[in-house]
Amino acid sequence: MYAVIMAGGEGARFWPVSRSNCPKPFLSILGGDPLVVQTMKRLEGLVPPERTLVLINRKQEEVARRLLAGLPPENLILEPRIRDTAPCIGLAAKIVRHRAGDQTIVCLPSDHIIDPAEKLRECLRHAEVCVRNDPGALYTIGIRPTYPATGYGYILRGEVIGEVDGTVIHEVTSFHEKPSMAVAEAYFDSGDYFWNSGIFFWRTDAILDAIRRWLPELHEGLEQLAPALDTDRMEATMARVFQGLPRISIDYGILEQADRVRVIEGHFAWDDVGTWRTLRGHLPTDEQGNVVQGKVVAMDSSGNVLYGAGDHLVAALGVRDLIIVSTPDATLVTTRNHAERVRSLVAKMKEQRLDRYL
Repeated sequence: MYAVIMAGGEGARFWPVSRSNCPKPFLSILGGDPLVVQTMKRLEGLVPPERTLVLINRKQEEVARRLLAGLPPENLILEPRIRDTAPCIGLAAKIVRHRAGDQTIVCLPSDHIIDPAEKLRECLRHAEVCVRNDPGALYTIGIRPTYPATGYGYILRGEVIGEVDGTVIHEVTSFHEKPSMAVAEAYFDSGDYFWNSGIFFWRTDAILDAIRRWLPELHEGLEQLAPALDTDRMEATMARVFQGLPRISIDYGILEQADRVRVIEGHFAWDDVGTWRTLRGHLPTDEQGNVVQGKVVAMDSSGNVLYGAGDHLVAALGVRDLIIVSTPDATLVTTRNHAERVRSLVAKMKEQRLDRYL
């Protein structure tokens, strides 16, 4: 089994702490190791660094090489442009096939929280058997919802088609985007839906065949890249080809179209830590229910996320349910209910050419 860790994001949702050259995966948002390092460590004993690829945006090379010193240098793959998960996974599959022939690969986001790690490794061991038994299928891991979340995508599971050591394999009936609260409650009450973890596994030939069928433009680009892989022409060829690749997710581009998609349940706690608001589920709160990180003074304030980076002091007086994040050159102030719109705020900064803050 090979692992593909996807770490090439823009750094938008956790702005202003997260920036384009050091996005969320490379930060210690929750304390301890940076999230991408935690992701690597979860694979210990199952997939060694020699069989692990980490794909990042070229802007992040310096911080990535510093944090991932144990990764073979050739396994840090630099994407010249952000093109979402379908091109990322397609490129990784091509590289693995080039180096080792067709293999099982597990594709993991780099910035999720999973606990305990052993339960993930157990799930991936079952995943490897699933692929061995049905190598033409595409697989994902679903998480049984613990509440009606509106910030996650959902998977409607279909009939049971088998099991591996007690892990049931379901057909996937459909994928669903982030729902309204009423729809999320209906999903939760039905018991037929999983949260979409964003963790996928399959053989390289299965996913590359699916790309050829469903994303022919991406397939053509990957065919142009193939002769240059692991040569001195790779960087120049990537720079030329990547700009023409479609920017599309693997979910939308492949999994929602394909007809042999399976899901198994991951029996571990999972969160994609998608916004500043979600810190409340992972960090301790003070007696007024505030999440406090860094130099912070709060008085008559409750339900806030107060985050001071560096030596900057954040002082809050008489405020409720706010998110205040301060860095040396930028400060974010929003409400908890608007936390998911920070990405749109960053897009507006781009429109106004405020690149020095991104």
